[in-house]
Amino acid sequence: MSGHVESAVRALIDRVGGDAATVRIEILQEASSGSRIAGFEASEGVLTLRGSDASAAASAFARYLHSQGHRITWESPRPIRPLTPWPDADRTDVRTPFAIRYHLNVVTHGYSTPYWDWARWEQELDWMALHGVTHPLVLTGYEAVLAETLGLLGIDGAIARTWIGSAAHLPWMSMGGVHDFGGPLPSRWDERRLALARRIIARARELGMTPVLPLPGGHLPAAVTGDEAAEIEWQGWRTPMLDPASPAFAHMLRLFLETQRRLLGDPGPEPVFAVDPYIESLPPSTDSAQLAAAGAGVHTAITAIYPAATWLLQGWPFHYHRAFWTSDRVGAYLSRIPHERLLLIDLWGEHAPMWREGMHGRRWLWTAVHNFGGRFALFGDLCGLARDVAELRARHPERLEGIGVAPEAIENNTVFYELAADLVWDDVDVDAWLDDFAMQRYGVDDDAAREAWRLLGSTLYGRGRTRSIPSPVIARPWSAAAPFASQRLAGEALVAEPARMSANIDAENDPAVLGDLPSIARAASLLISLGTKTDSRDAQERDVVELTSHVLAQQTRLRIRGILRAFTDRDVSTLRREGARLHDDLLALDRLAATRRESRVSTWIAQARSWGDTHAEREVMERDARSLVSVWGHQSSGLHDYSGRHWSGLIRDLYARRWAAWVSWLADAVEHGTRPSEDDLRRVIVEIEEQWREAHGSDDGSDEDPLALAAQLLTRAGYA
Repeated sequence: MSGHVESAVRALIDRVGGDAATVRIEILQEASSGSRIAGFEASEGVLTLRGSDASAAASAFARYLHSQGHRITWESPRPIRPLTPWPDADRTDVRTPFAIRYHLNVVTHGYSTPYWDWARWEQELDWMALHGVTHPLVLTGYEAVLAETLGLLGIDGAIARTWIGSAAHLPWMSMGGVHDFGGPLPSRWDERRLALARRIIARARELGMTPVLPLPGGHLPAAVTGDEAAEIEWQGWRTPMLDPASPAFAHMLRLFLETQRRLLGDPGPEPVFAVDPYIESLPPSTDSAQLAAAGAGVHTAITAIYPAATWLLQGWPFHYHRAFWTSDRVGAYLSRIPHERLLLIDLWGEHAPMWREGMHGRRWLWTAVHNFGGRFALFGDLCGLARDVAELRARHPERLEGIGVAPEAIENNTVFYELAADLVWDDVDVDAWLDDFAMQRYGVDDDAAREAWRLLGSTLYGRGRTRSIPSPVIARPWSAAAPFASQRLAGEALVAEPARMSANIDAENDPAVLGDLPSIARAASLLISLGTKTDSRDAQERDVVELTSHVLAQQTRLRIRGILRAFTDRDVSTLRREGARLHDDLLALDRLAATRRESRVSTWIAQARSWGDTHAEREVMERDARSLVSVWGHQSSGLHDYSGRHWSGLIRDLYARRWAAWVSWLADAVEHGTRPSEDDLRRVIVEIEEQWREAHGSDDGSDEDPLALAAQLLTRAGYA
């Protein structure tokens, strides 16, 4: 085993640009069943890494890089300067009580990863290893296994493909939320995705990780469930569901697990499977006996094939529908599942922790969700994150087995995820950590970089910022009132319909949203002032563009307020003037986003189209990719802009057009002395959205220097 660990870690070091030939790896014995050990030292050009497993040894390498002013992140997948030979470093040893370090969310595979190729997955797997991940969730290939299983159950291939639907929406299909939407998938999709999934799973295991594989919770076409099956509801979709306590469910899951093993390989004697039968839907019965039978049915069906398997269950429903999931009902649902066979996730631990009220006596993980939908939002309570993990380490609550992150989307707010990974191994002083992070991120020891991150640490990433600051740009104009309060976002427990709560701060009534803009603009200007001194231009540009985008976007609130005041005053000239300024601001934001590849909608579209072999297949893939980041689903589903992004092409061709239509609608009503018809506005907005969803391609690139343009736009916005 030690030879395998050494080989895996050496290959990782080679992939990120290090010289593995001059690295010595020592495999340490664990201090206890729950703790893991990591350490490093370097002398005379030889780097020694110590770890209790491959993940710990890889983490030791990452911590050595940190000590030398380097940090491998999503934006910087290799050290920013060559390390040849390895600089000397004193012996450093750390340990963690968190044996499990979880990564990803089911829906990350829709909002971030649906079109990734092997090269991008390989980079992510290396990132996981360096950041101490032991249990990544792998949804890739699930739909191919499901399609094969449906065929074995007698379902026609065309019906199965229709049920499975869109590539972008597969996570919600897998959890029983969506079906028969978008698609069909390309003819070679299953072949290509299974090949990719096998590589992901093999590399994860090579790096000492346990891939968590999803299983169906019984959400299947009526041809399988029967016409009399109970249904669950989510966002307007009604989905029939096999009774988990039934022989039919056990038969289906046996077929699925056998097919999964045949197509993806043997998951090992102690696999971990994710099953979420009621993620945001209510069970069809409130009866305690039936709930107990449903929970036992899932467990029994899994362990009939893998007796030592663990069921990983997100605790999200118990928070999201807490009016339904009383302690008695949760207790009933879990009552017939042996303690050693269930692992419960306290999913939104950084904002709405369940563990303080107990985790129903179960083994559990603490995770941070942080991001919802991949929407543009710079935020994160760094001090709160450090405090929470330190408390878990110090108190080690009963049956806590690990921590992790389960964001709905990744490749955003890098600082939050880097801190979360570091906290696995040790407590930190956040202010000192930010100083180090500034140097590691840009490869320069400079007061301007440190001051920038101190400003950000007290504003966007300050205390209490556990919820995102919504972007007014993405709000859907839908009436003659400010649209911000009705933005359909997510997270807080649902109350009785039709009211829905939001996971976002009340930006219109929080003075810090606009009050912090001078400090945030100052941070952007400080990073611009670094000029060519940085060794990581990519991270510098990305941060400057995102910070400047935040400032420009939040200032559009002032334009929108001005438009509404002018409408109230019946002042059409001011209304149209403010509307024109809003349009100019949106185009400026689009122009800035165009300078970065990751913030162009054409990048997302190209990735989606790359999975199609024919023109028709590529068109379908593009439409579904466009759907996810705009309307999301059906016009009636109420998820509009849930995954809205500050992407060039999307801002210019969707958001700016909607706002322009809204301004014209208000101005026309003032000019004609009439009351504006909301029905007329909504028809126009829906038409704009559907036109964008059905469009093809996006000319949204730019050769402009992002730093120079950001400086120009900050000056234009009044931040000289």
